[in-house]
Amino acid sequence: MTMETLAIINAIGLSEHATSPWADGPSALERAVAFAERLAPGRPGADRHSRILVLASGPLPELGPRSVVRDTWTMRDVLAEADRFASAEPDCDTVIYLRGDEPFLDAGLTGRLLELHGRYRAEYTFADGYPPGFSPELLSVKTLPNLVELASRHEVKPERGDLFALIQNDINSYDIETHLSPRDMRAYRFSPVCDTRRNAQAAERLWKLGGRTAEDAIRILPGHPELLRTLPAFLWVQVSEGCAQACAYCPYPSMAGDPRGLEGFMPVERFERLMADAEALCDDLVVDLSLWGEPSAHPDFPALARAVLARPRFTLIVETSGVGWERGQAESLAAEAGSRAQWVISLDAVDDEGYLALRGAGKDEAAAFAERLIAASPGNVHVQAVRMKENEAGLEAFYRGWKQRGAKVIVQKYDPFSGCLPDRSVADLSPLDRLPCRHLARDMAVLLDGSVPWCKHCLVPGEPLGKRLGYAGFAGNAFSDGLGSAWEAMGAWYDRHIAGDLPEPCGRCDEYHTFNA
Repeated sequence: MTMETLAIINAIGLSEHATSPWADGPSALERAVAFAERLAPGRPGADRHSRILVLASGPLPELGPRSVVRDTWTMRDVLAEADRFASAEPDCDTVIYLRGDEPFLDAGLTGRLLELHGRYRAEYTFADGYPPGFSPELLSVKTLPNLVELASRHEVKPERGDLFALIQNDINSYDIETHLSPRDMRAYRFSPVCDTRRNAQAAERLWKLGGRTAEDAIRILPGHPELLRTLPAFLWVQVSEGCAQACAYCPYPSMAGDPRGLEGFMPVERFERLMADAEALCDDLVVDLSLWGEPSAHPDFPALARAVLARPRFTLIVETSGVGWERGQAESLAAEAGSRAQWVISLDAVDDEGYLALRGAGKDEAAAFAERLIAASPGNVHVQAVRMKENEAGLEAFYRGWKQRGAKVIVQKYDPFSGCLPDRSVADLSPLDRLPCRHLARDMAVLLDGSVPWCKHCLVPGEPLGKRLGYAGFAGNAFSDGLGSAWEAMGAWYDRHIAGDLPEPCGRCDEYHTFNA
């Protein structure tokens, strides 16, 4: 069965990394256009780009294909433009939908998708289990009007993976075919695309190791865990020393003493310098406040939030007990920031007695805070319970109760901090084979004085033995050495993980496989 194809290149919100020369050659966008030219050649007698349409949200280099530019896009807008474009090409029956920041688009893998799509007369065909960026998604032209209607009922962004997210809303109504990777690579969370500085660097490193195709990635990646460490993706920052609660399962009281009597905080101007340094190091970042201590205890928390949100590619996470907030302050911040600020409220128990045992006083205040925040920023508020023997029996009620109130619910793994705390774990979730620490590959932590520990989780007993806790060591100081210097130093510990020479106390830590961003 011969198929006539047209190509839709999603170039919406492309970063500068997609339009800059890549791997000593053409940019990712130029490579995407060349890929589309091969798979969607122009109709006879017409320009070679006649069956290629680029969707953009701003000016792009002139590469030949026609483009549609809009300030804002939804998935409905994307599909409507695809439907209009296809209606002008009645001989075409298949849409190749790809992004303009993917330099590894694989013609061989795409050919297998096209064969599968045609053989089974599918309406939607995709590859699964590969790292992102190696293949487009395929759509039947005849199903575009139905997808436009579906998208009008579900608010979905036109981002990577969101076409499938849309179809999932009515998945049984579509004939779908999937080509599965011979080895599932999703657990690596390796993204060799040119959307961020971090991912563009990872993509270039794969290229230098000889990676060109999806099969190359499957072969190379398992033996080269150094590809997973480029630039930080997640930054914890301690901005307050004090906390309204001294939780029974938290190591912080054993590190700093009773936090309910502490009053130190990070000055706003120092935090702003830290954010400027972070932006220079990595253009996108998730910033989590507060590493230890309660963010509501900071005398000018809104200024800290604004310093994060002033960076368009930064996302703010606020981890809070929900206790101590000035009424209206967090609600105003949450409403203003929308999805760029995610709020995590630690509650841990559904019943008064359980909350008191784990967290102390403040349950009613914390629950009321969570409800106000949910109303102020729907979809961006998470209530959290650390899963422990003490609260296991009530977790289902906790989950159902807060889901009904409109919160997202996080059930977090308990962390014994390398044996520094009693074992309260309900289940061992560790993989069978040890892998290099995800946190050393992606995360940084900055304490109040700028100290950067090797890892947030690397605590050891202090003096007197077993009574107080401290960090095993430090990679540097963010204020005196700079974040970049500390990040480079942290690489030495990651290299030791790769070699199987685990530093103390990493061998006793079971957080190495958990993932933040």
